[in-house]
Amino acid sequence: MNQELTPPNGFILDVFERDFKFTSTTMPIVWDKLQRRETFTQGQIFPYRVEFAAKSQKGEFSPGELNIHHGPFLSVHGAIGEVTSSYRSLHYFYGSYVISFRFVRPLKLEFSRDGETLKLRLHVFVRPWFQPLWRFLNFIFWSGFKISMS
Repeated sequence: MNQELTPPNGFILDVFERDFKFTSTTMPIVWDKLQRRETFTQGQIFPYRVEFAAKSQKGEFSPGELNIHHGPFLSVHGAIGEVTSSYRSLHYFYGSYVISFRFVRPLKLEFSRDGETLKLRLHVFVRPWFQPLWRFLNFIFWSGFKISMS
């Protein structure tokens, strides 16, 4: 996506990365969960919600499939990108934001698996002064991810 190359005035590109270790027996289960709509549509904490532009809110993702995650201080809409047996991306559209369009503009979320390791990469444009807090908030948010996926 070209928007990754040139941040808007006053923003910088930030890529948050996190690795999660699973066992060889749980990794296939975790990966399967990450490839299914119901993992994201069921059990969301109110008032947050995930919706997919698909006939069913269950089943495997398809490349190009539209979706939105929304709630207070959150509106991230995009399309599923590449989906393989070891990689999935979600590309966010211009206008998506976390907290405020003035602070954080998500670009892409990537999951990949390598053996027993699940890798997460979240690309955003962020205000330089907000980057330390943004990274801290991501560390806290993604800390519960392994437990919720196991």
